[in-house]
Amino acid sequence: MKNTIRMKGTLNRRSSASLLLLLWSSGAGLLLSLSAHEEKTLLTDVFFNERAGNLEIAHRINIHDAEHVLRRQKQLPDNLIDSKKAQSLFADYVTKIFQLTNKDGSIINLSLVGQEIEGGHFWVYQEIPITRLPGRAFKIQNSILIDEVKQQTNTVNVRFRSHVSTFVFKAGSEAKLYERPEN
Repeated sequence: MKNTIRMKGTLNRRSSASLLLLLWSSGAGLLLSLSAHEEKTLLTDVFFNERAGNLEIAHRINIHDAEHVLRRQKQLPDNLIDSKKAQSLFADYVTKIFQLTNKDGSIINLSLVGQEIEGGHFWVYQEIPITRLPGRAFKIQNSILIDEVKQQTNTVNVRFRSHVSTFVFKAGSEAKLYERPEN
């Protein structure tokens, strides 16, 4: 079942598919269960799209895990598949929890591009113009679901040209420093 809502900006389904394909082909992808149980894994792809001039971010979250968070936070409705309000609430949660910061800790403001449901997963898309990034380095903090799902593991792949840097976040993880290669 596919339910697509609000998509604007430069990210599109083709970008999403190619991002996911790269995750799997780079060896950084995790084998994910399609069952209705908590996966306890989340994948985020951060991609320097030099052609569009944006840093594009795609978060892939199991629908069951997202609905678990909405229920625990007593956000109603908590059914992502049938409720655009629930989709919007969860996308807002993701944008508040996932952060990029300057080395000094100041937050880099990302724009919410949209969200969609595809194949048992909820996708949330964010972006920022590359020109607004603080030079070649920034910190990443991905605590999505970590306070809500026991043993949650979040993997972030940052792609710049042919370089892929992978960061893993678990309970208690500090922000990780990403430094873009010169070439």
